[in-house]
Amino acid sequence: MRKTIVAAVSALAIAATATPAGASHGRNGAFFGALAAGALVAAAVGANAYAASTPVCSVERHPILNRRGDVIGHRDVSVCH
Repeated sequence: MRKTIVAAVSALAIAATATPAGASHGRNGAFFGALAAGALVAAAVGANAYAASTPVCSVERHPILNRRGDVIGHRDVSVCH
C-alpha cells in the first residue's frame, strides 16, 4: 500500500510540473498531465494486485500402491499451482 501512495504522490508531482503555466494551451496541458498521472497510478495499483494474487489450490485423488504396484486405495492430496 505504501508503494501505491508513493507512486500516486509522484504522479501528481509530475503532472503538476508538466502542465503549462500560460493560459494559451487551455485544457490540453491539464488533460495530458492527468492522463500521465492516471497511467502511473494504474500501473502501480496493477503491480500490487498481481503480486498479491493467491495461488489456485485443488484436491486431487492419488492412488495408493502396494509393493507390486497394485492400487489398494486412494488418498486426497492438496495441490496448489
